[in-house]
Amino acid sequence: MNAGRGIAVLQLSGELEIGRKQEIRDNLQLRGGEESVLVDCSNVTYADSTALAELLRFRGEAERRNVPVAILIRSRQFARIVQYAGLGETFEIFEDRGEALSYLAGGRTP
Repeated sequence: MNAGRGIAVLQLSGELEIGRKQEIRDNLQLRGGEESVLVDCSNVTYADSTALAELLRFRGEAERRNVPVAILIRSRQFARIVQYAGLGETFEIFEDRGEALSYLAGGRTP
């Protein structure tokens, strides 16, 4: 999905756990031509370390291609896992979709 201005939106939802590892990995792929990516996790109800590992893998791939990434997280549980794992500084995390898209489209200042 594309949100305009070269921003690709990758949607994850439901419970992100070890049994869905390949599905998560398949969804978190650069297809080519993206200027930036919003990983929309607004409908994630649960996430374990599998989701974090796949997000880190994806972020590394995006960095190698100079593609900025923002993550939309609304679940308190998922946000806590990201913070507890010490990854709050690793990702640009937003609770508001509009703010995330503005960040990706413009000045890159959260």
